[in-house]
Amino acid sequence: MTNLEREKHSVTGRRMNLLFLVIFISLAVLIFRLSFLQLSQGQDLLKTAENNRYITQSIPAPRGLIYDRNMNELVRNKPAFTITFQRLSDDVQNPLMLDATLYELFNMRPEELWDAMDPYGEKYSLGMARKVVKNATDKQVAYIREHADELPGFNVVVEPIRDYVDGNTASHVLGYLNSIPMDFWKDHKDEYQQTDMIGTAGVEKQYEDLLHGKDGTLKVEVNINYQPLKDKRTEDPVKGHDLVLTLDQHIQEASDKALAETVQTIHKSIPTVKEGAAIAMNPKTGEILAMSSYPSFDPNMWIEGMSDKKYQEYFAPAEKNRALTELYFPGSTVKMATVLIGMKEGAIKDPNASILDPGGIYLGDKEIRSWAPNLGYVNAYSALAKSSNVYMINTFKNLSGWRPGMDWSQLDSYYNNVMPGVLQKIMDYHKTMGLGEQTTGVDLPFENAGELSTDGTIFDWALASFGQNEKYNLMQLATYVSTIANNGKRMQPHVVKTIIDPDGKKTEIAPKEVEQIPFTQDQIKVVQKGMYDVTHASYGTFNMFANYNPVIAGKSGTAETGRGTENSLFVGYAPYDDPQIAVAVIIPDNEANGHSSTTVGPVAKALFDAYFDKDKKPDDKKQEKTATSAN
Repeated sequence: MTNLEREKHSVTGRRMNLLFLVIFISLAVLIFRLSFLQLSQGQDLLKTAENNRYITQSIPAPRGLIYDRNMNELVRNKPAFTITFQRLSDDVQNPLMLDATLYELFNMRPEELWDAMDPYGEKYSLGMARKVVKNATDKQVAYIREHADELPGFNVVVEPIRDYVDGNTASHVLGYLNSIPMDFWKDHKDEYQQTDMIGTAGVEKQYEDLLHGKDGTLKVEVNINYQPLKDKRTEDPVKGHDLVLTLDQHIQEASDKALAETVQTIHKSIPTVKEGAAIAMNPKTGEILAMSSYPSFDPNMWIEGMSDKKYQEYFAPAEKNRALTELYFPGSTVKMATVLIGMKEGAIKDPNASILDPGGIYLGDKEIRSWAPNLGYVNAYSALAKSSNVYMINTFKNLSGWRPGMDWSQLDSYYNNVMPGVLQKIMDYHKTMGLGEQTTGVDLPFENAGELSTDGTIFDWALASFGQNEKYNLMQLATYVSTIANNGKRMQPHVVKTIIDPDGKKTEIAPKEVEQIPFTQDQIKVVQKGMYDVTHASYGTFNMFANYNPVIAGKSGTAETGRGTENSLFVGYAPYDDPQIAVAVIIPDNEANGHSSTTVGPVAKALFDAYFDKDKKPDDKKQEKTATSAN
């Protein structure tokens, strides 16, 4: 080998050694890096891979059931198909061909469907299913399942939905569910999914925290194409609490039916009559036995979905619970309070003492007339029975310090200075009876507080003596008459009787006494007897109940609305000597004839009939008695 050849061979060897060194170092670095990743990030990478193979889904918890006081189901859950959509991967850009067939199948416009798939205009986390069609039909379900490959991300699940057993019955008490508001969801992300339904009115809203259960979770293993392979349950759902209401289904149905039929019948001849409300309650416990508002609605419509047109035509007029939200002039139904206050304050020194009611009274140059031209001599008892406005105004005059012989020109200034304080005192008394500028605190949402003006003229304060200067909701009037029936003991009105937790433990809601009104038993007996005369005396304004058994005591009322119409009212209770049920009924905007209160009679009678089983046939009663004996 020549020197040149030896030199070339040496250079080649050095180059090979250098190459092997570079390869060795590179392999060493690679091995070190892999070892580092395995040691330091192995768990994180494993967790990422795990997440990529599973999609987490929520298992809806069934809402609590709602029963009447006799354990008849009012609201239950039923299984239903729901079509959902979920984004499967960040790498999948939703290659969906949503053609006219799908829009027609779902009965949605294109923008409505896309909104349902992404209702808040933002990306959801992977695996969060959005409810596109609730309570889906068999046809819709079949299509989604048959075209699964063409519609990645769409799925069909079975979940419990609300079922309001008797449709319109007690709809304003029960309430309904609606989509969860975004603001509410942001504050309750740990408890709700963005696609949940939430109580929006009635008991469903008031007791949402109890009725709403705790959702479970489900991990679905998927393959590389995100097709589900198998489920892996990780947490079971916990159902919501059940509620037993104070309502009696039989009385409630009778109330709803009578109110609807009465309003509809009157409307045919008096178009202004379009609505009404009725309440029945136990005066000794405050338990609401029935609460009706007309027009009513079927809460199931919210579960099925409601178009804007359907909402405006059907639901909007019926949404208000007129027993709680609407304020009405109470008219003569408030006269028992006037008599009680008069006796308490010495304005009525002797309830048997009579004054003349010639059919009207002048205040300055204005005359306030009674509903009849000449009621004759009246005392505290007959003033209630005959519904004398003159007697009530005279009582308020005495409250303010009026004395015979005072000059009216001086009296006007005197009343303007004195009467605001007198009206405040009256308002304070009204509050003790459940009236006044307050709510009753019944466990239902959206109750509006009453109103009593302390402004105005002599004429205005005089109107307050017989229910034309104050406004109250019907729940207040029901509480007021219940308090009188219960010998002055005011009870807290409520609609929930028992709460049953998911384990079956029962919590009874005990009756709560709010206060004893500040009148003596003798004073209360005066107005009770006056109410008896209303329904039994030959001159009583509501003697349609004269022959009713058991004995009913009550007070009718007509209140001018200022629109050329009258509110028709009745409050009463039975039996007279041992009250078990108190009722309050109103039908607003009746014909202004001074006698419109008789139009509420059929509704009041239906409530009493249902409570005392007078609306049942003898065979029905016999069957119930036999069933009770057998148990």
